[in-house]
Amino acid sequence: MTDSTDTDRQIATWVRADESRPFCTRPWKQIAVLSDGTAVCACIDAEKTNPLGDFNTQSLDEIWNGKGYAGLRTAIAKNIDAVPICRGCPNRVAEPAPPADFTTGLEKPRVLFLESTALCNLACPGCNRQGIEGGRTATSMDFELYKKVIDELSPDLKYMEFHIGGENYMHKRAHDMVRYCKDKNPNSFVLSSTNGHFFHTDERVEQLLDSGIDALIISVDGARQESYERYRVNGNIERVFDGVRRIRAARDARGLAHPLLIWRYILFDWNDSPEEMNEARALAPQIGFDHLAWHLNGVGDQVESTRYHVGSPHLGEIEHELWDTLPGRLPIDFDLGFSDYR
Repeated sequence: MTDSTDTDRQIATWVRADESRPFCTRPWKQIAVLSDGTAVCACIDAEKTNPLGDFNTQSLDEIWNGKGYAGLRTAIAKNIDAVPICRGCPNRVAEPAPPADFTTGLEKPRVLFLESTALCNLACPGCNRQGIEGGRTATSMDFELYKKVIDELSPDLKYMEFHIGGENYMHKRAHDMVRYCKDKNPNSFVLSSTNGHFFHTDERVEQLLDSGIDALIISVDGARQESYERYRVNGNIERVFDGVRRIRAARDARGLAHPLLIWRYILFDWNDSPEEMNEARALAPQIGFDHLAWHLNGVGDQVESTRYHVGSPHLGEIEHELWDTLPGRLPIDFDLGFSDYR
């Protein structure tokens, strides 16, 4: 069994970020854009506590090499723990940040996190809907603004995560957004995370496939409705599973390998029994998922799994299925160009 305190493994959910990952390089590599056009450091700032620019009034270069990003980069390089948004952030890494004087003059990023909408159809207790939705001047992104963001990043965008604080597939033009990104950046890889409630018709499934999206993470925290709905409040597990079946059937009928369908399952005290976890393992391939990954709870100690949590000696038992080991199990071969800052 692997010891969860082995910091050489660099698995975020196995170790405390502030103990083994004292740096961050994301502000040098990626940009995150909220539904109202505000740029933030990453998805960790879904509540827009530290805005770094505004695509409504600024160009990409004005934001990326502007005062907001320059100030954040300087602060991180000097002392990351003095930056409130960085304390305990799971995006932190072991390698040092770039030099403190390397804060402007950067080439445009090749990685984008984008939020089409801040709205959501569910009411998960770990999600601050008031902080997310209330912090936006526009809860759904205007398509022309979206095009501006993509146009300024094209044609070198390598990777887009199409989600931050809302359910992106509530946006009426979500599929058009993905297709536009793929058309402008043919070599890009686009991934989205969803609660899976918006693929309940054949038309929506065909639109999803036509968009060219590469991977779809579907959050289902339980194998049974009664446990699933304790966190995904107002969710319908059968509607989600039916959508996955539709996507997989349509994908297979077209002879496609994508989108990859990934079941993300957050472990809580009420859904971590061996029986329910084994039920999920059996259901995943039957329904049509390509992968199943357990995610550790990050919304509060009071409901976290008492067996599987940060620092637990039992994590080695499910190492090969953990969320943070998933990238190494995916058939994805693309270079984000992160080896060189300059």
